Amino acid sequence: MESFSECLIHLRHSHNLTQKEVSDGLGLVRSNYNRYDRGARTPDNEIIVRFANFFKVSPMYMLGISHLM
Repeated sequence: MESFSECLIHLRHSHNLTQKEVSDGLGLVRSNYNRYDRGARTPDNEIIVRFANFFKVSPMYMLGISHLM
Protein backbone atom coordinates (compact mmCIF):
# COMPACT_ATOMS: atom_id res chain seq x y z
CA MET A 1 0.00 0.00 0.00
CA GLU A 2 1.40 3.38 -1.03
CA SER A 3 1.31 6.38 1.24
CA PHE A 4 -0.43 9.57 0.13
CA SER A 5 2.89 11.23 -0.68
CA GLU A 6 4.10 8.23 -2.73
CA CYS A 7 0.85 8.24 -4.67
CA LEU A 8 1.08 12.00 -5.18
CA ILE A 9 4.63 11.79 -6.49
CA HIS A 10 3.71 8.91 -8.81
CA LEU A 11 0.72 10.78 -10.24
CA ARG A 12 2.67 14.01 -10.66
CA HIS A 13 5.49 12.24 -12.49
CA SER A 14 3.13 10.18 -14.65
CA HIS A 15 1.45 13.42 -15.78
CA ASN A 16 4.85 15.10 -16.33
CA LEU A 17 3.94 17.94 -13.99
CA THR A 18 6.08 20.00 -11.64
CA GLN A 19 5.16 20.78 -8.04
CA LYS A 20 4.48 24.35 -9.14
CA GLU A 21 2.09 23.25 -11.90
CA VAL A 22 0.09 21.04 -9.54
CA SER A 23 0.02 23.56 -6.70
CA ASP A 24 -1.04 26.33 -9.10
CA GLY A 25 -3.72 24.07 -10.61
CA LEU A 26 -5.13 23.38 -7.16
CA GLY A 27 -4.71 26.89 -5.81
CA LEU A 28 -2.35 25.69 -3.08
CA VAL A 29 0.64 27.52 -1.68
CA ARG A 30 3.66 25.71 -3.12
CA SER A 31 5.31 25.24 0.28
CA ASN A 32 2.17 23.44 1.53
CA TYR A 33 2.14 21.27 -1.57
CA ASN A 34 5.80 20.43 -1.01
CA ARG A 35 4.97 19.22 2.50
CA TYR A 36 2.31 16.86 1.10
CA ASP A 37 4.77 15.64 -1.54
CA ARG A 38 7.45 14.90 1.09
CA GLY A 39 5.00 13.32 3.53
CA ALA A 40 5.73 16.01 6.11
CA ARG A 41 2.09 17.08 6.23
CA THR A 42 -1.09 15.00 6.17
CA PRO A 43 -3.87 16.42 4.01
CA ASP A 44 -7.40 16.77 5.31
CA ASN A 45 -10.31 15.16 3.46
CA GLU A 46 -11.06 18.27 1.39
CA ILE A 47 -7.49 18.40 0.07
CA ILE A 48 -7.50 14.67 -0.70
CA VAL A 49 -10.67 15.12 -2.78
CA ARG A 50 -9.17 18.15 -4.58
CA PHE A 51 -6.09 16.11 -5.51
CA ALA A 52 -8.25 13.17 -6.62
CA ASN A 53 -10.37 15.42 -8.84
CA PHE A 54 -7.28 17.10 -10.29
CA PHE A 55 -5.70 13.77 -11.26
CA LYS A 56 -9.06 12.14 -12.11
CA VAL A 57 -8.68 9.28 -9.65
CA SER A 58 -10.69 8.26 -6.60
CA PRO A 59 -9.92 9.60 -3.13
CA MET A 60 -9.38 5.96 -2.09
CA TYR A 61 -6.63 5.69 -4.71
CA MET A 62 -5.00 8.83 -3.31
CA LEU A 63 -4.92 7.13 0.09
CA GLY A 64 -3.25 4.04 -1.35
CA ILE A 65 -6.26 1.81 -0.92
CA SER A 66 -6.55 -0.35 -4.01
CA HIS A 67 -9.23 -2.71 -2.74
CA LEU A 68 -11.63 -3.18 0.14
CA MET A 69 -11.12 -5.95 2.65
